[in-house]
Amino acid sequence: MSRILAGRYQLAEKIGEGGMAVVYKARCAILDRWVAVKILRDQYATNLEFVKRFQHEAKAAARLTHPNIVSIYDVGEDQGCHFIVMEYVEGETLKECISNQGALAPQRVAQIGQQVAAALAHAHCRGIIHRDIKPHNLLISPGGQVKVTDFGIARAAAASSLTETGVVLGSVHYFSPEQAQGGTVDARSDIYALGVVLYELLTGRPPFTGDSPIAIALSHLESEPAAITGHFPQVPAALEQVVMKAVAKDPEQRYQTAGELNLALAQFSGRSGEDVEATRALTTIPGRRPGNTPSRLRFNRRSTVWLVATVLLLGIFTGTLLWFRHYFLVPVVEVPSVVGMAAEDARLILEEKGLGYYVLREVYSEEEAGTVLEQDPKPTSIRKSGVGEQVGVVLSKGRELVQVPDIRGQTQARAETILSQHNLAQGTVRHEYDPVTPVDLVLGQDPAPKIQVPAGSKVSIVLSLGPPPQPVMVPDLAGKDLAVAQSELAAAGLELGEVGEEPNNIYSLGKVVRSEPPLGTTVQEGDTINLIVSQGPQVDSELVTFVVNMIVPEGPDYQQVEIWVVDGEAERLAWKDRLAPGDNINHSLRTKPQNKIRINLDGRLWKEFPASAGSGA
Repeated sequence: MSRILAGRYQLAEKIGEGGMAVVYKARCAILDRWVAVKILRDQYATNLEFVKRFQHEAKAAARLTHPNIVSIYDVGEDQGCHFIVMEYVEGETLKECISNQGALAPQRVAQIGQQVAAALAHAHCRGIIHRDIKPHNLLISPGGQVKVTDFGIARAAAASSLTETGVVLGSVHYFSPEQAQGGTVDARSDIYALGVVLYELLTGRPPFTGDSPIAIALSHLESEPAAITGHFPQVPAALEQVVMKAVAKDPEQRYQTAGELNLALAQFSGRSGEDVEATRALTTIPGRRPGNTPSRLRFNRRSTVWLVATVLLLGIFTGTLLWFRHYFLVPVVEVPSVVGMAAEDARLILEEKGLGYYVLREVYSEEEAGTVLEQDPKPTSIRKSGVGEQVGVVLSKGRELVQVPDIRGQTQARAETILSQHNLAQGTVRHEYDPVTPVDLVLGQDPAPKIQVPAGSKVSIVLSLGPPPQPVMVPDLAGKDLAVAQSELAAAGLELGEVGEEPNNIYSLGKVVRSEPPLGTTVQEGDTINLIVSQGPQVDSELVTFVVNMIVPEGPDYQQVEIWVVDGEAERLAWKDRLAPGDNINHSLRTKPQNKIRINLDGRLWKEFPASAGSGA
């Protein structure tokens, strides 16, 4: 195949195809690397709505950077051919793995689920829902790493108005009940689909099958999956509980975030088997039989006895004399103090005095390892030098070392208990946002697990605040009742702060005049917004009343009508509404006579009057 896309991607071979696209292995001429190029089929490339959505979502997915998500390098179009350039992954799809091997081992299934859940948590935190999690979209590298693909194309298909057969039917085995009903789809729909995939990995088949896609969709709505352990007793009950919670019909009964599912699978994977003791062979050395005794010397028994007795007496006398001279006729020394010295220094000091050195025992202490803590005999004691007198010492082993336990995923109270059980204490506590770890669980610790530290040391922890707050724009609340404004703030994830009042000639009593921060400002979810409410018109004899009484002219079905008050260089919006041609505009306001009243249609100037005219018709 010699086709080249966009002047740089040379297609080499077809490596896969689906209902909406065909995937090719290609060579990037600029970066000289292998990539995967997904090309939209012709019937979708001509649908402008689909293409626009496809390009937008593919670019959004390109911002996802995670080891378990296939990276998107480029999105483009070449002579009507729309394509995505992605990371090329050696290996096979999870669907091919199931077809070749059947059901997988429970531990392997949990590991795969962890990787997919981690990828989904990363995407969900950035506002991207996959909508089409299935084994066909999960790639397995030769090293066992899982890669999730097709974020962009799944979202584009779900949001388009396509109705061709095959657009969604290929994924109906993994539909959540809310997807089957055409309801609202959120992160919990992806969790349901992943639960179906895990069920299939453990059993070799999805939980629901049928003669038609409609029958399968109805099963997702009305039927419960068959118990896994009933037919596959090798599957641990703990893992079955995780899967069944993920495929709960009611979204509220499922794991609420992919991070929670990841943690549940991680806790299952963390269980180790029983240790197996190694055996050792014992070897024996056969004994030897004593040889024959030599023949006895033949000499006179009485002579031998006297000779031996004489030699023994001479030996005892000589030895006693030598011992007396060696032990009693020697100098004496004062035992030096070696407490606080290093062991080697203490040994040298004692040897200089003619004294021996030996270790009585070693104990844990606050002193550095190898430091002398005690000695026996005590300093200033008198001992003979050079006759083998010894001084025993007690040496420090340093502070007792303990292994730091793994407290990640625990509550703060439970973490403190575990640390206490390991003769450790809790140190500083700080909080961080994390897309995977549920709120108030430990997501990090210092020192790290399995590090050896002195007993009594403190371990600092990091508690999760959950996913980071998302940016929110302050909505347009001008002219609305306070209760309505508060409701709209809550819907946007914002809190109502202080409510102030001021006279206003544009908005009637009790209506919102403005917000602080103002309309269009980007704030964080959970921030507080203050509101200023109108006290009614300001009593001012210099103000005039201007009445707008006009008919909307012919034009689009609905037009945005805005009434602006122009006060020199300043402009303020007095009223707005979306009206159809022929609708009547009837609005009055009070302002200074020297101001101008400007009326815009869909952002363009339509009419302008001096306020002193009193009306515009």
